[in-house]
Amino acid sequence: MAYNTSKKRKAFLVPEVGAATGKATKMARGGASSAPDTCPSSAQASSGYEALGLPQIQAKLRELCDRVPSVPAGGIDGTNQEEVRTWATKMQACLEEFGLHLGLVSSATYKWGTDRSGAADQNLALLGAELGNAQEQISTSITPRLTNVLAPVVDLVIKKTVTRKEVDPETGKEEEIKLNTFSRELVDPNFVELCGTILSRNAVMLRQVVLANFSKVDRVIDDFIKACEKDQSHDSRGFAY
Repeated sequence: MAYNTSKKRKAFLVPEVGAATGKATKMARGGASSAPDTCPSSAQASSGYEALGLPQIQAKLRELCDRVPSVPAGGIDGTNQEEVRTWATKMQACLEEFGLHLGLVSSATYKWGTDRSGAADQNLALLGAELGNAQEQISTSITPRLTNVLAPVVDLVIKKTVTRKEVDPETGKEEEIKLNTFSRELVDPNFVELCGTILSRNAVMLRQVVLANFSKVDRVIDDFIKACEKDQSHDSRGFAY
């Protein structure tokens, strides 16, 4: 007995909805759009969360470049621990924000695997590799020097001991009670001083490395967006009907 399956097939022909206009658009035959999907999910609508696209992330990174602390004309006084820590704290704050912004790239570029073309997969792999390389450069060259200054190794030691005698109200006997006051002391103060000197001596180059990688990430995102647009235009010209 023959069955008519035309209705079942029709039920799976769901038109793609444009992110900006909300209108149905035609899918290219045999090809898939490589642009990231920016349609809001139900989770976004219910939680008030607003997704950032790559252009917005790129703009945030460019603003971050302007907040990277500069080095005074006379340099940083390595013997002034307060000045060294202030500069290192500002730099650490920029690096933390940089890492958080890069954490948004994955969601901004997400698209189901079968919805991406082969070229789009290659572009995404290159993007991830370059962003990872920038993070590795900063983690290797910058982060340890900041950590040595901002979070030196300390030990918990007894700073003061007070001994007093009290009478136990239950037994009536006099007891000796010791009260210890603890404090956190640097394990190696000379090493902390040396780290401050090293940071102040290399502050200009440390800033240069940070800005070089920030700038590289900006160019990488720009190139990725252009590559996506190029791949999408090739799909529409080669397979549109």
